[in-house]
Amino acid sequence: MIRAIAIDDEPKSLEVIKFHADKTTLLDLVETFTNPVNALEYLNTNDVDLIFLDIEMPDMSGLDFAKAIKKHNTTIIFITAHSEYAVHSYDLEAVDYLLKPFDLTRFLIAVGKAVQISQKQSSHSKDYLFISTGTEVRKVWVNDILYIESDGNYVTYHTGTEKILIRSSIKETLKNLPRMFVQIHRSYIIALDKVLKIQNNHVFVGAAKISIGANYRQALMTRVNHSGSLRI
Repeated sequence: MIRAIAIDDEPKSLEVIKFHADKTTLLDLVETFTNPVNALEYLNTNDVDLIFLDIEMPDMSGLDFAKAIKKHNTTIIFITAHSEYAVHSYDLEAVDYLLKPFDLTRFLIAVGKAVQISQKQSSHSKDYLFISTGTEVRKVWVNDILYIESDGNYVTYHTGTEKILIRSSIKETLKNLPRMFVQIHRSYIIALDKVLKIQNNHVFVGAAKISIGANYRQALMTRVNHSGSLRI
């Protein structure tokens, strides 16, 4: 199942997307937005696989929104009532283009394309990382990483057996990690599958007890709720 959001300034259009999304188990529509600015803020702390994106919106066009989030590497399905935008949407590498009004069959065809891309990206995800310590380049197996701790201009990778210090920001580090990693504090990234429990605003990973930042708790719990059960 892929995680999706929908952005359209027309509430009725969002209702149609919700109605169709409820008909398939391939898709989890986690949020909808009538204001693209609010959606941008959501994407700063939440990961999604797919965005249903209206093109004509008053505050920010869908085309401009797509350009603004290119670094997120998120699949986009444009939705609009105007067929003349089709060429522009494919220039931005959208997976599909839904012309309003669209029925369930057309909706599912578009979602199917997005699922195929998501599966392809998952199959190509790396099992290891090469990270530079300054004096050498280390190969680190992703499955060995428990959490990553930031201290100024440096981050430390904590594995089950060692600590690896490199010069990097936590923001740059997170961009290069697979989806299983999530930032829970301005100074900490954790491997979600290594979490033992979440209790009293703390995450327990291995032998470490890590505080959850107030600005990151909602995003963490959303990820937990979509990944499986943990002791809260």
